[in-house]
Amino acid sequence: MNRGRVADSVLAGLASAVVAWPLTTLFTPSTWIRPTLGMVVVVVVAGILARSLTSSWVAVVLTQLVGVVVAAGWIYGRGHLWHGLPTPDMVLTFNRLLVDARETIQNYAAPAPTNRGITLAIGLAIGAAAILVDHLAVMRRSPALAGLPLLTTFLISASNSGDALNPMYFVAAGGVWLVLLGRQGIASLRRWSTTVPLSASGRRHDDDRDGSFGYAAAGRSLAVAGLAVAVLLPVAIPHLPTRYLIDGLGRSQQATGFSDGQVGLRSTLDLTRSLQNPSKAPVFTYTTNARLLSPLRIGVLETYRDDTWRPDTPDVQYARRSQVDLPQDLGPSVPRETYRVTVDDSRIEAPQIAAPTPVVSGDLGRIPWGLDANTSVVSVERAARSYSFTYLALNPTPESLAQPVQRLDGGLVPPDLQVDPAAKPAIEAAVREVVPKGATRIEAARAIQKYLRTDGGFRYSLQVPDTVRNQFGQLERPDAITLFLRAKVGYCVQFATAMVMMAREAGIPARMAIGYLPGAASRGSYVVTGAEAHAWPELFFEGIGWLRFEPTPSGTQSTVAPPYSLQSTTPDTAAPTGASTATSVPTVTSTRPDGRNDPGANDPTRTTSTTSGIAGWFGGRGATIALWVLLGVLAGVLGSLAVPLAARARRRRQLRHAADEAARVEVEWRSMVERIGDLGVIPPRGSTPRQVGAFYQREAYLEGEQSTALRRVVDGVERARYARPGSTALTDIRDESAAVVKAVSGVRRRRDRLRAVWWPTEGVVEWRERGDALAGFVRRPWDRFQDWRAARRD
Repeated sequence: MNRGRVADSVLAGLASAVVAWPLTTLFTPSTWIRPTLGMVVVVVVAGILARSLTSSWVAVVLTQLVGVVVAAGWIYGRGHLWHGLPTPDMVLTFNRLLVDARETIQNYAAPAPTNRGITLAIGLAIGAAAILVDHLAVMRRSPALAGLPLLTTFLISASNSGDALNPMYFVAAGGVWLVLLGRQGIASLRRWSTTVPLSASGRRHDDDRDGSFGYAAAGRSLAVAGLAVAVLLPVAIPHLPTRYLIDGLGRSQQATGFSDGQVGLRSTLDLTRSLQNPSKAPVFTYTTNARLLSPLRIGVLETYRDDTWRPDTPDVQYARRSQVDLPQDLGPSVPRETYRVTVDDSRIEAPQIAAPTPVVSGDLGRIPWGLDANTSVVSVERAARSYSFTYLALNPTPESLAQPVQRLDGGLVPPDLQVDPAAKPAIEAAVREVVPKGATRIEAARAIQKYLRTDGGFRYSLQVPDTVRNQFGQLERPDAITLFLRAKVGYCVQFATAMVMMAREAGIPARMAIGYLPGAASRGSYVVTGAEAHAWPELFFEGIGWLRFEPTPSGTQSTVAPPYSLQSTTPDTAAPTGASTATSVPTVTSTRPDGRNDPGANDPTRTTSTTSGIAGWFGGRGATIALWVLLGVLAGVLGSLAVPLAARARRRRQLRHAADEAARVEVEWRSMVERIGDLGVIPPRGSTPRQVGAFYQREAYLEGEQSTALRRVVDGVERARYARPGSTALTDIRDESAAVVKAVSGVRRRRDRLRAVWWPTEGVVEWRERGDALAGFVRRPWDRFQDWRAARRD
């Protein structure tokens, strides 16, 4: 079984299986593991059997491909086989399953559900990777090159998990590859000639004179050190932002995103983390007859502690109903308009549901729903894919909004007026600066919104600093609200939280709302994606109820401030055209010009983090440029290696196919002559080996050991050509020819040396022959067709 290379084949298969281990973080349940391991076993067994019968790599690869196809039919295509063989119906079925797998990857975040399509896709992908790894590591004896498909497979799974992976995933994959590499290195070392007798096991009786034991010990030490550096170094260096497989999967479930078919917003908001969800997959679509679009609310938060908004226990009575009572705080004299919104293909998980406010009636079919008695937030007992609501758009008059602020004279403070104790000094200072003395409730609210939205110098960015400098120039790490008010950098959660706390400090009950922005218009409806998650403040007015305000700057997202929240005399410079006054009706821009919405992804035009240098530059547009530059450099490096690797492969193939030792000497001689010719030293045509040696001696000024090596090469070639068969043992001239090439290279110009390294004649000839063979293969059917036509005419 030595020709089958069992140990190497098993190691290659193990490496292909281990690099797929991070896929367990992407899909659940892990029912794909067993069939995928079965595919890898088929590749390994087929490779061993095929190599035992033939040395042709084409035959081995074809055998493995046939094995994968047949095994895929047995494992994934049961019911679509003919006597155990694949059929066209199985191909069509596999196509449908792979389409399902693609849609799953595009629309779900990790962990996505493991359906039949995902299981098939993983099995076929890992099977194909196993064939490539087996070919490179076992047939080509190039485990180092086999590391490229292993690394690609590992990165596809590792870079889409959404969170940092446990280092053991990398250590396991890297360890198996290093074992494969070390085994090949020791095997190559032991093929070197030696006078020390071998034992039956291949080891030396008395010492390590061949160096294999020391080589293995040094290799193990370097491997352990390399793995440790690879695990620890990324902690200390900046890195590019995460990119996602077909814009899917790689979204952490701890933020927002899909999970097992549903999507929802976290009801606990940490101000050190964004609501961001980079998915552009639709969360829901809707149609409406409203003149002015507004966000659709998911939930409301009132309690804030330790830099975190925390949900309260909901009080909902679920029932199948059509009408609901209006909020008790809404007076009959408030001007209002009634609109309807119809939602389709919603993927929001229960009990959350996207709904306008305040709701008048709803049609959810057989799904029980209700309103939270404390917040009027709509909840459902189970997920609703399609539904409709009728709601009120309030248009309060300036007179009804001009209410006095609420002053507290001690006693129990209600939750919607509680200010964070840690941030109270900074909030008090900001309110004193912004809110005029004696301001009414609406005047205070407008002043706070305008300060955060336009006048205060605040900047929108997902890159929030961790520290800020005090008046003495020292770095401090205050609470999240104080940090935002001093650094003036944040995203929608910070803007909304700051307005809630400032409004409470000014005597206005306030709370935090979370939901989705209006989305983008598409063929008569509006499409809302996960990237459009948003947070905003709601302030309470007597006789009206809770009203939405919008402190987040509209230059970074499609946030349009409601008309009643804008100054009646001073235009809101941050609002879109047509939305600048309270008396005009804004025209809504559903999406930002770049198609992204708060807080879906880093805004390349708004990355204003206080961090500088490489890490800061990598956070925005520079990341994309750097990534493309890196890919270009990588492509250039791989392209530059194409000709040298082809030359090396050609030389190895000729040596492998040489009939005897004499033929191998001729291969080495021709290769040496061509390599020295690439350096610009070309002997006259028709020269004998001895004449060529004299030419090299004269042109390259060889002396000492270099001259001795050249004489050995010439002597070896002459004996290979002219000595009687079996008269004298032939000499292996591989090392001597390499020494001659190195000596000639040392006296040539740098330009000649570079050309010889990167554009060797052997590599050019190899690529030309491969191109001619491919052209002949493509042209062969046409030539046969022409011959057939000529035969018919005759």
